[in-house]
Formats: sequence, structure tokens, C-alpha cells
Amino acid sequence: MTTSWSSHYHDPQALKTEAFCMAEAFTEVLLEEIPDSEILGIYCKGSVLKEWDSPLDYVPELSDVDIHILFSDDSSIEKHLGSVDQAVHIQSRVEERYFSKVPEPLHVPRPQLLILNRLLLNEGYVPSPRSTVSVLHGKEAPAPDYGNPDRIRSTDARRLLEEEEFLKKRLPGHAVDRPAIYIWQTLRLMSWRVSPTGPRVLHILGLPTEEAWSINRTEAVSLLRKMGEKTLAQDYADYYLHAWEYYLSGYTDSDAGRASIVAGAKVLNRGGEIAKAWLDEHSSEG
Repeated sequence: MTTSWSSHYHDPQALKTEAFCMAEAFTEVLLEEIPDSEILGIYCKGSVLKEWDSPLDYVPELSDVDIHILFSDDSSIEKHLGSVDQAVHIQSRVEERYFSKVPEPLHVPRPQLLILNRLLLNEGYVPSPRSTVSVLHGKEAPAPDYGNPDRIRSTDARRLLEEEEFLKKRLPGHAVDRPAIYIWQTLRLMSWRVSPTGPRVLHILGLPTEEAWSINRTEAVSLLRKMGEKTLAQDYADYYLHAWEYYLSGYTDSDAGRASIVAGAKVLNRGGEIAKAWLDEHSSEG
């Protein structure tokens, strides 16, 4: 399967423009619904900001448009986003605003709104490299601290083991009764687990922290191959390429969807194996 942009796929620049329009729509609505004094910052992060060197780097309606909001006070979270009515109202306004910007889109980018206040309370959370974060409103995002890379590698390894546990204990029961268009639900459940497996594996194999979390998936696949993980690299690529085929078919090519699930499962399994080996090797440290 090709990993190059071609007429088989949507125009990547058009897709990226639409993704940014979704980020803009969300930002505008949040600022209209929440007083500016209660928002320290709104950020877009992740793959949408990286170069899209191949179709691996963005799959329409599967890849996230990550938007983080940092409130000046934690009490504002419940105050403005604490009820179903508030959530649905904002969702409705974002939809309306997006289609006002892009009346006939190639796709509807899938936004993911995360509360940065809560992420920063997580002991294992490490902010993304500044190069992968865009300030949509307010102050600069919290600066990452990569001064103890092996501590971060330990966290990465443990997260990989958690995803392996998901693979063995939850994924089969989730996938078994979701045929046809419902395959998308399984791919979505996997996507935020498969995506970070590439940089996590590269990181624990020795790639510097900032580089591991700054590169796109095209480069991640190339580096995995160079580091001897050729099968993992192929499975990682196949997860996204098969997902593209499922999307392009209008979610009717079930075989492509199932092939994506199987490839993603192999990625999670190998990630767990590599994590176990790293933790065993470093068990006497710290």
C-alpha cells in the first residue's frame, strides 16, 4: 500500500485548512461563552500542527484536532462545562460556526477538548514540545521539562503496558459486536492508544524526548524501521492506511476497517513487549 499523497486521497492542504477552521470555531465559541478573565489560554496541539508528509499523518474523522483550555481557576470548569445543557449548547454552536466557515467541507474534523488544569494534576503528564503547540488565545502553554528523560521513559513504558492490557482484556469484547459502520467505534477507541505508541517506543529505544514527541507518523515509521522494528513500523502504517480506505469507502469497506483493527492490535501488542523489556532492563535503577 502506498504511503504517498496522491489523487486517491483528499488534498492534504484542504484537509489541514478545514482542521484549523474547526480549531478556530471552537476557540471563538469558547471565548463567547466563557468570560475572558476566566481563561488563561486555549491551545491547539498534536498532529494537526505537524507536517503531513504522507497519509499516515492525518486520517479524516479519525485523527483528533486537539484543543486544550486552561482556566484561571478550577472552579470555572464546573461553572461553564459542568452540565449536559452547557456541553450540548457549545457543541451546537461549534458545529454551526464550523459550517459557516466551510459550507461544503471535504470532512468534518473531529475535535477533542481537554481541560489542561486536570492534565497538569496528573503526575505522569508531560507537556508537548512547544513546536507542536499553537496558542489560539492567551498566554504561552506550560513549558515541558525534559530534564529527566528516563523518568519519562518509565512513564511511557508503563503506559504501553496499560494499552497492552486494554488489548487483551477489553478490545475483543468491544470489537466482536460492532460490524459495518460500527467498526468506526472500535477504531476510535484504539486511535488515541495506537497513535502515541510510535513516539513512546522510539523514546524508550533511545530517541531524545523532544524529538520523539515532535516528529510526525511518517518519520516515526521511518525511524522504527531504522531501529530494527520493521514489523512494528509496517503495522503502525497499516493501521492508518487501512483506516483511510475505510473512510474513503464511506465506511462501507468493512474488510479495510477490520484490517485496521488487526494492525492496531499488533502495534499495541509489540509496544507492550518492548515496554516489558525496557522495564526489566532498568528495574534495578531508581
